[in-house]
Amino acid sequence: MKPSIGRMISLLSREIAIELKDVVEPFGITVGEELYFMALAHEDGITQDRLTEIVCVDKSATARAVKALENKGLIRRDIDQSDKRNKKLYLTNEGHEMYPGLSKALNSFNEKLTSSWTDEQYDQVYHSLEILQHRFKK
Repeated sequence: MKPSIGRMISLLSREIAIELKDVVEPFGITVGEELYFMALAHEDGITQDRLTEIVCVDKSATARAVKALENKGLIRRDIDQSDKRNKKLYLTNEGHEMYPGLSKALNSFNEKLTSSWTDEQYDQVYHSLEILQHRFKK
């Protein structure tokens, strides 16, 4: 019988989240909020629905994370001038100031996580995980 890839991913996910907590907590955010914050840092001025698509979660989880990041003063909601029914999400000045340090810390974490891999191994694992992820996209 083949070893379970799903089980291994589940175990790794938990272990990585535990270590990642130490990386993001000094910035005043949680592991769950990091995903949303970084998505906005890369695509500022998107709608909450678009953010939900990017992070591949349900709308209620996005709403909770957006509210938490807004309460922390890291993001703001502005009315979309082209469609007043929508609100767009933007990093605040504080969010923009925090981004470089957080990005550097996350890059260091990723490098530490994969430091024993060759570039070819990194690309192979990343590509394989992308293939798995695409199976779950709707």
